[in-house]
Amino acid sequence: MEIDKCSKSSSTEKMMILMVLSFVLMVTVSALGPPQYVGDGRSRQIARVNHTKKLLCPVAGDPFPFIEWKKDGESINELWEKHKVLKDGSLRIKDIEVENAGKYVCKATNGFGSISVNYTLVVHDEEKDVVSVDGTEVYAKSHEEDLTKEGAPPQFTNPEKMKKQKITRPVNSSLRLRCKASGNPRPQITWVKDQHSLYQREGGRKPSWTLRLPDLQQTDSGQYTCVIRNRLGSINFTYHIEVIDKIMSKPELLPPHPINTTVNIGETASLQCKINSEMQPHIQWLKRVDDPRFMSNNTIILSKQPFVILKASEIGSGSDGTYLNKFVIHHVTEADGGMYICLAANTMGFSWRSAHLIVRSNHQHNQYSYTIDRSNLNLPLVIGVPGGILFLVIIIAFLFFQHRRRAQYHQGTIVNGPHFNRVPTQDPDPCLGAIHANDVKTNIHVNPIHGPHHKNLYVGVPSPHHMLSSREMLSKNSQSIDFYTDISSVSQSHHPHHHMQQYSYNGS
Repeated sequence: MEIDKCSKSSSTEKMMILMVLSFVLMVTVSALGPPQYVGDGRSRQIARVNHTKKLLCPVAGDPFPFIEWKKDGESINELWEKHKVLKDGSLRIKDIEVENAGKYVCKATNGFGSISVNYTLVVHDEEKDVVSVDGTEVYAKSHEEDLTKEGAPPQFTNPEKMKKQKITRPVNSSLRLRCKASGNPRPQITWVKDQHSLYQREGGRKPSWTLRLPDLQQTDSGQYTCVIRNRLGSINFTYHIEVIDKIMSKPELLPPHPINTTVNIGETASLQCKINSEMQPHIQWLKRVDDPRFMSNNTIILSKQPFVILKASEIGSGSDGTYLNKFVIHHVTEADGGMYICLAANTMGFSWRSAHLIVRSNHQHNQYSYTIDRSNLNLPLVIGVPGGILFLVIIIAFLFFQHRRRAQYHQGTIVNGPHFNRVPTQDPDPCLGAIHANDVKTNIHVNPIHGPHHKNLYVGVPSPHHMLSSREMLSKNSQSIDFYTDISSVSQSHHPHHHMQQYSYNGS
């Protein structure tokens, strides 16, 4: 007994040890994996000449990865006097020079994988006020440059507002030309008219993104170009300005635009107009106020009708010298329906044309579609429904007459019954008992105790003349069909014995 207890306790201890080891193994395996990046994402680092810079290798892994540093693709080792890889995996650079600028890579590797962290080290020489990014070239630092961000060439920030290159203005009017751009370092702009600088026009101030031309004269006509550049590139844009002495006519709206438009609720509606004018007119869209309750401060009276002023859109230029404008409504509602006006004006007057926007509800759209679909189905319905009803009536009539004929046939009341011929047979019927040898045998089963004056003693049992013989079913395809007939039509009530006779039915 003591031995059994000892063996049981030892086995229990082994099981506990195995469970603990399994748990430890699971935790250990779950903690193992390739190195992971744990940094803040700042890949651009700034260093100053004659200072010390430390580049971290922000990775973690289990097991802890092996760290390797490279500069511009070349491995850093003990022979690099100013570079040293520390125990925590970081790289220390002391007594920095301009040549130390460039691309640095920290690669961390363990048995499960590897990961690389890239740096760009920018070195700034404050004494000379120069900057190096690659360690080979230097450039003068601009106060407009952000060294923590990568350099970028100039690019226009609002190119959609610079589509119009040809502009016409009357004498004594004013004009503003705009060329705004971005880049790193911040780009500089220069305005040029017919290849001549416009610094004096700006009063000796530094040029800005916008060039203002007040009190225009015909001598101000020409090509105005903005040139924008930084150390990484340059861009330019040219305006063609024409100053005319006097406008002779008001704008003319060319037909057929705007035109009446029908849309469904939720769709996008678009109205446009085309204007012929000596110079670019002012174009404004208006909507008639059908309900006086919706009148506001933006309402004007035109032809004795109230109209609300809508938001103006960009004016485009056509290839034929005309001006184009489009008014777009997204996600149309029922309230957007009504009369719209495109109005064009200049110093000589204004012109306008109107159009109606019809908004159709989804219910009306579905009803219209249903009417079209139903009209396509009228012809098949007219033919199919009466035909189906007629076919059903024929089937019912056929089944009714079949049922009636079978009922009459089983009751023996068919008016024009078939003609019967006696056909002798030698097939005895064991159910009838002994019969004289010279008697004629038939296949008609007669209850021997039944006679013309006897009642049926088998209540609830069908009479033999209501049952069809198997011969009838076997001879349906022949010209002669045998079946049982009413016993009253073939029995001889005065004879002491009922002779059995067979009859055949001739189709003739």
